Amino acid sequence: MWNFFKNFVYAVLLVNMTIGAVHCSWDPYKVLGLKRGASIPEIRRAYKQSAREWHPDKNRNENAESKFVEVNKAYELLSDPVRRKLFDQKGVVDDSLNRNMHNPNNRFGDGASFFSGHGGFRFQFKMSEMTAFHQYRITLRRYENFILPQSQNQPYLILVYSEWCLMCLHVLPIWQRLVEDLNPIGINLATVHFDQEVELANKLGRRRGELPHVVLVMDSRISHYIEDELSNSKVIEFIRSRFSRNLIAFVNDQNINEFIGGWKDNKVRVMLFGKLELVRLRYLTLAFKYRPHTLFGYAQLNLETTRAIVDKFGIPLKLDSLLLFQEDRDRPAARLSMADLPYSTLKDIIETNKYLQLPRLSSQKMLDLLCPPESSNVRRRLCAILVTEDREEDEEAREQLRHFTRQFKFSRDRIVFSYLFREKQTEFLRALLEDGKSPAEATTKVVIVWRQDIQRLSYSWLPQPFVSGADNWNSSVNYLHRTLIKILGSAQPLAHTTSMKELVDEYAQGILGRITARLVTTAEILRDHFTRQELLAVGSVVGTVLFIAAVGYVMTYLVRLEEETIRKTNKGLPKTPRPTTTELKLHELRSETYNGMVRLLKPGCRTVVLLLDNESMDVLIPKFHKAVWPYRKNKSLLFGWMNIDRGLPWYSRLLNLALKIADDDEGTDVTLDSNSVKPKNCVGTVVSLNGHRRYFCIYHARHPECVSDSGAKRMQNMARRLTVSNRVMNDASGAFMGFDSSLEDSDNSDVERGDPLKSQDMEPLITSGLGLHTQQFSTDFALEGLSNWLDRLFEGTTQRYNINYWPDFGNL
Repeated sequence: MWNFFKNFVYAVLLVNMTIGAVHCSWDPYKVLGLKRGASIPEIRRAYKQSAREWHPDKNRNENAESKFVEVNKAYELLSDPVRRKLFDQKGVVDDSLNRNMHNPNNRFGDGASFFSGHGGFRFQFKMSEMTAFHQYRITLRRYENFILPQSQNQPYLILVYSEWCLMCLHVLPIWQRLVEDLNPIGINLATVHFDQEVELANKLGRRRGELPHVVLVMDSRISHYIEDELSNSKVIEFIRSRFSRNLIAFVNDQNINEFIGGWKDNKVRVMLFGKLELVRLRYLTLAFKYRPHTLFGYAQLNLETTRAIVDKFGIPLKLDSLLLFQEDRDRPAARLSMADLPYSTLKDIIETNKYLQLPRLSSQKMLDLLCPPESSNVRRRLCAILVTEDREEDEEAREQLRHFTRQFKFSRDRIVFSYLFREKQTEFLRALLEDGKSPAEATTKVVIVWRQDIQRLSYSWLPQPFVSGADNWNSSVNYLHRTLIKILGSAQPLAHTTSMKELVDEYAQGILGRITARLVTTAEILRDHFTRQELLAVGSVVGTVLFIAAVGYVMTYLVRLEEETIRKTNKGLPKTPRPTTTELKLHELRSETYNGMVRLLKPGCRTVVLLLDNESMDVLIPKFHKAVWPYRKNKSLLFGWMNIDRGLPWYSRLLNLALKIADDDEGTDVTLDSNSVKPKNCVGTVVSLNGHRRYFCIYHARHPECVSDSGAKRMQNMARRLTVSNRVMNDASGAFMGFDSSLEDSDNSDVERGDPLKSQDMEPLITSGLGLHTQQFSTDFALEGLSNWLDRLFEGTTQRYNINYWPDFGNL
């Protein structure tokens, strides 16, 4: 739809340009008061004069508006070579031009007019009127490479427009007026064509539906003009508001001495006097441009608070004046008084006197400005640097050097005099000293420096110090004068050459200053991009958060006060340490927890389970808990217990699987009778289960590996013997797996006595860990060697019993 509309408009324009010429008695030369054959500069001068005279904002005549339109049309025709040639030869102009010229209601010319007829609209755009925008048009490359760096010392007002924007043509006279008013006072203007520089337009923060749009680029920051109405006065007020409030200080009789006498910050002082209460915009742009080198002050005339200043310096009351001060607070280095101080004249005066008589090398930028690199030996520019300390005792030497510069007026193009503070520029001085000398030895000496390029410089130290005092004045001055004349009069290189070290910036902002500047910048950006309602909403949220934080801080403070009060109250009481216990939970292994404790264990995790019955539970669990307590912080271990009466079938199948794997090599089909595993013999057994790798380890007081190092082989051989046949074995050491051949088959046999054919003095069920002494059976000795076995378990030296799968838990 948009392409069809553009093609239709272009077609209308071509038809109008082809057949729309008519003869007319209107003469553009008469409108501008020119003769035929006038040159382009003459046309421009005549147009500016007529436009100022008939501008509706200045001329209250009822015909001023139509006359102003005529002047614009005449200038448009005569400034276009093709149309001007057509008029000179045939005396014809476009009918559209003639029609709009006689339309008194069209204040902004034929830029955007539409006529209704027969149910439709007919749009006409005169592209020639866009030439006022085109001549200031910039590209993205020029914006990034030139305008952004230049905005550090010169503001840029930029208008984003489009040829199909109706409102852009309405603001054309306002833009032309801004060009005339702002260009002469140091504010540059530029335009951006939206359709041809889309990326730049987006950088400036506007879209097609928001055109035209005005932004101010100043100090590499973009400020948006957000007023609904675009007018000359509002734009100027917008520009004025972007300058810092402390850019120009207001001076009166009380602070004049403090202002002028503050030149030790290495800046000259510029005093401006005017009749207006408001500081002129040209003064603001001037102060912004020279802020690295100068400090501006403003005093309003005809006030009681400034009468002493006016009388002291003889300021005329009816004229605007400028006074420029260097080190002398009583005698200005330059002065100027005029009815209207031009920006160019002010700039020339400040440019000539923007440095002190004896400036200090306070940064690398200052050195680059005063002593720029010059490779040619013939055109070399020397810099005489006096090395002093930041103290009052050396001020006399610096003052004598100032007198020297006034007495012997050396050209600044040949040699520049300056000084530096030794303690602040140590690295720079160390590069100028040889043989490991200390920079302190160079105090009150003068060094002559010639910068051959950015990194390399040549220098010579004057052997005689520049000594202050009345007795040494003549000798110091004469020696310095003779030496400088000799160096300037010859083309010989200086004595030494070295690589230069950069100077330290003495006025660099600290971290607090940078944070404050960043906060101010952020506040300005928020002010430009958010409405008042949005800022109030954000402020309420921030205020709520701050209030909550403040309440939390107050509560914490009150709690701390209460703790200190309690501590003071209980200061005399004996302190009892609080018991600190870390919980070690033992889980019961049963069918509900079997999968989580065994089958679903993660790789590297193990479960250590104690086998017990109802009678031994109260005795064995505390001992087991004490033995495994040191390992409570190991997250790969899980500790539990199992009631053998409930889990005997599972334990029997586990042993059966282990014994089958042990006899695979001999080809013996081993089958374990679950009835041969007695619950009483299993009480006190500890089993370590590795669910992921499917193996387990056994601890039992009668386990062979608890008796000797060869216990593993003995246990396997013994286990085979126990399972090869169904006959009862008399080997009591098989009790570690639950076997007991000495037990009776009947239910009435005493499982705690061993062989029923033997008396009670036979070998008991559980022996000591070494198997050397017998003891009366007691569960107190069941876990006696568990701690040592756990150490071997985690070292990996215990016997592992591998299985193919984990059997189901329960009586199946």
